[in-house]
Amino acid sequence: MPPDRLRIVVGLAAALGLAVLLAQPKVKALEQRFGVTVLISAGVPFLAMGAIFSLDSVGILTPQVLLDLKPAFEFGLGWVGFVVGLHFDVRKLDALPTSLGPVIVLESVVPMLTTAGLCAMALLGMGVPWERNAFARDALVLAACAAPSAPISMEFWERRVGRKAARMIDEVTSLDEVTGLALLGVVAILFRPENDTTRWVLPSSAWLLLTLGLGGVLGILTYVLLRGAHNAAEELTLLLGAVALSAGVAGYLALSVPVVCAIAGALLANLPIRDLEGLKKTLLDVERPIYLIFLLVVGATWRPLEWQGWLLATAFVLARVAGKRLGAIWSKRVGPKELPSARMLALALAPQSPSSIVLMVSAATLYHGYGPERVRWAINAVLIGGVLTEVVVRILEWRRRRTGVDLTPIPPTRVQPPEPPKPQADAAPVLSTTPTTPEGSA
Repeated sequence: MPPDRLRIVVGLAAALGLAVLLAQPKVKALEQRFGVTVLISAGVPFLAMGAIFSLDSVGILTPQVLLDLKPAFEFGLGWVGFVVGLHFDVRKLDALPTSLGPVIVLESVVPMLTTAGLCAMALLGMGVPWERNAFARDALVLAACAAPSAPISMEFWERRVGRKAARMIDEVTSLDEVTGLALLGVVAILFRPENDTTRWVLPSSAWLLLTLGLGGVLGILTYVLLRGAHNAAEELTLLLGAVALSAGVAGYLALSVPVVCAIAGALLANLPIRDLEGLKKTLLDVERPIYLIFLLVVGATWRPLEWQGWLLATAFVLARVAGKRLGAIWSKRVGPKELPSARMLALALAPQSPSSIVLMVSAATLYHGYGPERVRWAINAVLIGGVLTEVVVRILEWRRRRTGVDLTPIPPTRVQPPEPPKPQADAAPVLSTTPTTPEGSA
């Protein structure tokens, strides 16, 4: 084997081994304890590793290697799409309070609007030429990335807002990812890539039906395959094949891979599958190493020294955090009374979901023919925005502790009943002179 190929194989094998190591339950337990996301704990090191592997002196993630890894890259997008789609369980939605629906809508739509407006103005300020379709597309993609919030640590937030409020926040973080993917699907339908990407020329309504129909067919096919599994190993093998098929077909038709796979996952979640919770656990266990390798590939194209990416990231963070805060204020007015305060709700939903990077890179892969500089700036905005948001949240928590405002809710005080009077030791016993009557006598 030539030395350069040996170096590539050893480097990628080492990265895969490290990703599996960081997916162990002990690492996840530490993240849950400190309330940080995977982007902060392990994502940033993998981004840096990808940037190092892409250097000419290292020569591991070369442009040709990245091109060869495109099928695996699309497979990672499809796996994340399946995980997000499994959250859309209609039976689970029926059990939620009816007043929680407006909260989910507000916490998704309001950040979308603020992010689309401010990021569009930032692009204009950086001298990006005005193109109506391109600006609308870029603004909507950034808006889709602003909707999802990172899953919360139940142990971390139950100590602060209580069990019932923490579960409501967890449901909001599960469903706003679906909202972001839905908007990305609308973008992929309304703004089609160049004709040389796919030879099919169809109206938008036909692309909509094709996206929904393809996701439905792939979901039913996955369901039929998984019904034949006799143990967990067979189930994982069949699931790997189903995700690979779904991602490959969606990528060949120039459709959004995570959107098509999310539709298949949503259909799978609502069919009478034998062990849905076990299937979710399998997907989540495999998702983490796949996501870290995904960040490794993204890091190879990351350019953190470009000032335009930092400027767009600042606009992205400010617009997203302001939108979450505004949505929390309105949610407190129309949502369930068990919700925490608007400040606490905004603080819990401020961290950015790791799936936001998946949405951004998926759109960049779909529209590979438009403005490579704008693609890099947008990816930088989402990457840097996720890190900056975590830093801002930690600073806010630190300031609240320094000012004496504890995040832990004060338990309600209980009124203690008065203690019975103690008998005095020096008092003479009182002898009753009344004769006792046997129970039941007249």
